[in-house]
Amino acid sequence: MKYEQVSIKSDVMLKGTMTFPETEDGQLPAVLFLSGSGKLNRDGSAVKGKFKFNLYKDLSDFLASLGFVTLRYDKRGIGESEGDFQSTGLWDAVTDAENALELLASNPKVDPNRVLVLGHSEGCMVGTALTERRPVNGLILLAGGGAGMRECLDLQRQQLYKELREAKGLQGFIIRTFKTLEKGEKQAQETYKKMTSSNKDVIRVLGFIKMPAKYFREHFAFNIVEALKQVRCPVLAINGLKDFQASAEYLKRIPENVQGSSTCILVENMDHGLKEQLTPLSASTYKKDYIKTIGQPIHPELTMHLASWLNEWKETKIGETASTVENKALTL
Repeated sequence: MKYEQVSIKSDVMLKGTMTFPETEDGQLPAVLFLSGSGKLNRDGSAVKGKFKFNLYKDLSDFLASLGFVTLRYDKRGIGESEGDFQSTGLWDAVTDAENALELLASNPKVDPNRVLVLGHSEGCMVGTALTERRPVNGLILLAGGGAGMRECLDLQRQQLYKELREAKGLQGFIIRTFKTLEKGEKQAQETYKKMTSSNKDVIRVLGFIKMPAKYFREHFAFNIVEALKQVRCPVLAINGLKDFQASAEYLKRIPENVQGSSTCILVENMDHGLKEQLTPLSASTYKKDYIKTIGQPIHPELTMHLASWLNEWKETKIGETASTVENKALTL
């Protein structure tokens, strides 16, 4: 496959990588990648620290092997892209995605009528919001389809609280005696209120902690269900059952609300990073569990389902709706 470095002109200049299959068979279908939350670069790795997953590079190479051109890019203020990461909101991310989509669709090697968007984690929210502005020919939602930011954060805290309430020994004694969890939840709600009532991009909490108020304010105001109702293209949504950060329950919203065909799949033993995870699901150890998967391939069931759906998508008339394609759901 071939790699090409590109510049995406948005409100700021973004840098990305296009991957091309080793084929010259006319114009090809293409996929735009929208990454998850945090300081992730175009490869799906943290710029600093241990989280060198290369998730999006691996996914991109896999899709190129199926005959797709791909585009992935550094988010604002990350890697080689301009801008300020802390002051970037949801709609800034959507604007960037829209401009990246235009660049991808305008490439002479790309068929502009066969362009999909693939979102991972927060990218599922950005991708769903993007379809309200610009129709696409297909939407792939990995580890987060159907969910909004606030309900994901609330779910994660409740899962953590549940584990901590069951803690034994000294830790459990301290948590129960000093009502640590109740105090933590109160502080979380106060922080949310401060961010949503502010009109600033960035605020300070507890006097010194910088928080991206615009980011949370816009995400909390975004109605994911109403956005899903505007989706008219085929949708593939896949979640893992070892995913602490995204609930499979939210996938039910997709066939209930989208106007196009939808396929929702649950993969056993797949975590939020789309890798095989054999350790018990734990809210308190998930970061350590992620690190253990570095260097491992993408979950084989995920690549199998992606390949199957994409091959079917290529052979199906673009724009076909749920009235002609039966909605599918695979549960375990």
